[in-house]
Amino acid sequence: MGMKKILITLLVALFLITGVWSFYFEPYEIKIENVELEIKNLPSVFNGLKIIHLSDFHSKNFGKREKNVLEIVETLKPDFVFITGDVVDWTSRNFEAIQPFWEELGQNYPGRIFGVYGNHDHRNIKFRKLEKFLKESGIEFLKNESRKIELNNDFIYLIGVDDPHDGYDDLTKAMAGLDSGSIKILLAHSPEIVRKIKNQNLRIDLILVGHTHGGQINIPILVDLILPLKYDKQYKKGFFKEDSISMHVSRGIGPSVLPLRFNSFPEITLIKLIK
Repeated sequence: MGMKKILITLLVALFLITGVWSFYFEPYEIKIENVELEIKNLPSVFNGLKIIHLSDFHSKNFGKREKNVLEIVETLKPDFVFITGDVVDWTSRNFEAIQPFWEELGQNYPGRIFGVYGNHDHRNIKFRKLEKFLKESGIEFLKNESRKIELNNDFIYLIGVDDPHDGYDDLTKAMAGLDSGSIKILLAHSPEIVRKIKNQNLRIDLILVGHTHGGQINIPILVDLILPLKYDKQYKKGFFKEDSISMHVSRGIGPSVLPLRFNSFPEITLIKLIK
């Protein structure tokens, strides 16, 4: 066999192996990421608080990924669970098949699980039905509103901003009436919310977002072309700290559009707040 044929054979083999890995293995290998975040003036009662950040399920059924999520979250024993959008895919229709997953999450963390919607949720033609199913499951989704999280007569604010990628966000409404000096955690679907926070000179202690899937098919040059951000594409994945802003961009759980992941494992993030 000539050198040219050997090279072609090796390339074909590499392509097939990569395809099998990206379709059958990496999409189901959920990685646990651990972050410790120091927050100035954090009330002592919240010192050591454990938050799990979940994002971008793109669920179409109660499958292997969803079962893995339940098992992993249970082992991490969080105080709160926060979801940052794309609970379903825009093509999802059978919410009845997915509801046992949402119900188990809701039952495991009653009053301690909150979320916001993403672009795929809003684009689903059965969005109103989705809202109904999630409410019945005991998961509270915030649409440009806030909640006080209270422990032993002290509190922090949780702010839920609706999807900024498709323009459902309203920061003014979401933050109306909040004490300026209080600790604030903000949930939104996309890191595109950061530019708006900076433009309004808002003080947020922690921002949790998803949407990017870490690029999903994370190949240099190609990933910049397919990353679903209109601007600020530096916020692809991971933890960012700029001035007074701390932000975590989740790689999410499920894939979007194509059922593939390469060099961008799905993740569940455990964030521990430190005084």
